[in-house]
Amino acid sequence: MTSFLRADPARCIGCRTCEVACAAAHTDKPLSGGNFLPRLHVVKQAHVSVPVMCHHCENAPCVAACPTQALVQGLERVEIYETRCIGCAGCVVACPFGVISLAGRGEPQPVSVIKCDLCVGRETGPACVSVCPTAALEKVSRDSVEMTARQRREQTALSALRHREEH
Repeated sequence: MTSFLRADPARCIGCRTCEVACAAAHTDKPLSGGNFLPRLHVVKQAHVSVPVMCHHCENAPCVAACPTQALVQGLERVEIYETRCIGCAGCVVACPFGVISLAGRGEPQPVSVIKCDLCVGRETGPACVSVCPTAALEKVSRDSVEMTARQRREQTALSALRHREEH
């Protein structure tokens, strides 16, 4: 069962607080240009803003593209093993959402995969979720998404039945 973050564009105000919280959660140094590496990015369009991040796909193309298993399908998420990364960028190219990047890390390994890790190890859950002022982000599981879809299908069927009975 994979977990992932769901963003509600109707609630997002484009404040980018989630980006700052994400970058801060992944470094122990003061944030600056060199270490400001959020694992999600707010995309702003004319009438909508929404954070875009890893979907932790169950059959993740990035995992299949990685020749060194720096990305591995885990039980809850696509897991990152930074020391295995050779910087080939296969994962960057393979990601259908464009949410993986590479960043310099220094010696001995020159690069590291930068993607959402659901703030693994953080007791209070993903940093972006906890700081969002409008609750536009939430961590969900595939099971909860399937339950929501089932409920919507049932509601649609009941609406269709009522409509049919009225006519």
